[in-house]
Amino acid sequence: MLGKAGNEALRRDRKSFAHANGGKARRFDDAGKGNLFLALVPEHDVALQAAEIGRAVLQRHALSTGSRPHNRMHVSLNAVGKNADFPEDIVFAVSAAMATVKAAPFEVTFDRVMHIASAVVLANAVRSEEIMDLHVQLAKEMWAVGLTFSYNPRFLPHMTLLDDASPVAEHRLVAPVSWIAREFVLIRSVTGKSGYDFIDRWPLLE
Repeated sequence: MLGKAGNEALRRDRKSFAHANGGKARRFDDAGKGNLFLALVPEHDVALQAAEIGRAVLQRHALSTGSRPHNRMHVSLNAVGKNADFPEDIVFAVSAAMATVKAAPFEVTFDRVMHIASAVVLANAVRSEEIMDLHVQLAKEMWAVGLTFSYNPRFLPHMTLLDDASPVAEHRLVAPVSWIAREFVLIRSVTGKSGYDFIDRWPLLE
């Protein structure tokens, strides 16, 4: 973790991203074209399995939007912010904060398809305590260095299959989607780009 002097310097230099407002997370500026976030990324075979489930849901319900490709499958943990350019100072601050995170590898399991807001997702009937604990820890580390952080006590871990406002009835999968999470990553998605930029990654250690 950065020392006290480093924290103060970050707060002065990154006012637009600094945590403020008496302990509440500031809203993100949605004007940017690039989106930075922390996430879990499934193994290649698992990502292909999820993409196939998305295509099956799309066909079964005759939805108008396309399913997400396997190389965009992820489980969002915490948002960092949206920017019109590549914010090297913010990336540096996040990387320094995330290097202090301590968590062991754990199993991620999704056993059903459900609709959340305007997306069809993979989720689980029982919320993962390990993912929730990681979500909280990441928020605390971002707060400690003065960055905007995201924290949601109702956070429901999920993997988006496709973006569509049409309701899809919740149903269990024949076989769950499961893998062992051994790292978390910092991702930048760019409007109009089909894949993600993987900016940094941190192992989950025993």
